[in-house]
Amino acid sequence: MTESRRPLSKRLVTRRNVLKAFVGSGIIFCERNVFSEDIIGADVVPGISEELLKSADALAARQNEDGSFGSSSELFGRDPAVAALCGLSFLALGSLPGRGRYGRELNRIIDFILSRSFKTSGKTIPGAFESHAPSFEIEKATLDYLHENNLSLEDLDGLIADLSEKGRKPVYGHGFATLFLSEVSGATDRPEIRQAARSAVNLIARIQNSDGGWRYEPKRTSVADISVTTCQLSALRSARNAGFHIPEETIVAAERFILSLQNQDGGFRYMKTEGPSGYGRTAAAMHALQASGVDASEHLERAFDYLGQIYPLVGSKTSNAEKIEYWSYSQFYAALSYWRAAVDKKTQERNRLFFRRLTKDALERRDSDGLWRSSISSEVETAFILCALLVPNERIPLFLR
Repeated sequence: MTESRRPLSKRLVTRRNVLKAFVGSGIIFCERNVFSEDIIGADVVPGISEELLKSADALAARQNEDGSFGSSSELFGRDPAVAALCGLSFLALGSLPGRGRYGRELNRIIDFILSRSFKTSGKTIPGAFESHAPSFEIEKATLDYLHENNLSLEDLDGLIADLSEKGRKPVYGHGFATLFLSEVSGATDRPEIRQAARSAVNLIARIQNSDGGWRYEPKRTSVADISVTTCQLSALRSARNAGFHIPEETIVAAERFILSLQNQDGGFRYMKTEGPSGYGRTAAAMHALQASGVDASEHLERAFDYLGQIYPLVGSKTSNAEKIEYWSYSQFYAALSYWRAAVDKKTQERNRLFFRRLTKDALERRDSDGLWRSSISSEVETAFILCALLVPNERIPLFLR
């Protein structure tokens, strides 16, 4: 099958002026009715808006003074990507930087992410750490990381990451941080946000490998995987919407790589080598293809069939749900995919059934304090689920069809 293409200017429509119009007119979305009950029916979860605000309030209470979330002892504690995902959930609830229920938290998230944006081009070692609250530990950990991965200081230019902890896979988190900065760049006049986002986008473009994908390190690698690649493509879509120039060849190559990973069952595998399909990576691939604008309707319908086999929209609620790894991450991308595909009566009904089941299942998984727990990061778990449930409200450009 040959994928047809629309002109890039038509495929990735700029949404920056939408947010700027909201800010300029002083409009803040109503935060009492945060959930669009007409999508699922008001009978599914009574008082759902209040329930989601309870969860968001609990998440906001977990923010550290520097704007980060989590603790240094956790695998992803104090990581810029975690802060970015929490920020996306606050945006999805109708707040903007400095305005609304979570305006203060959003400003602190922005400051924290900017403090973790490397500016190394043409700089010496001390100058490269100006934005990183210089400390011996941070500098030593970063230099160790460069040595271990055969990288130069220049390779880090534009990277948004905290390299002071072992086990980091910075490009994955860099994608989420870039996405967040792009989403808020039209809602504030702070030039440093656009400067950091521009540098972050430049890094993504320059480290794309020959297959069109990305891996975990900030360099061109011989292999790529679907998780990191879909995250970078989402960030590039958001950056394009915010008015940043993205080379079309970058988008085309990424689309081609993602399409090459679809299996016969309609799902997507992790790498180009043979491997099983997975619910989460399939949902992420679908979102990335939809966001990029490629006409891949046949590929997408096969993928929807695969998702429906793993997570049936009707019938027993237990069914195959146990096959879903990283449930919150997977359902976030599935929510985006179902929502963006709901363009006619049939697909709108499919979308309604998905959100009915997702809403009920998600609330059953939630703890009494309003948070969703995870051994990896409860903040990430909560942010992903909040974003998934709030996709139909379309309160940030990423969620717009």
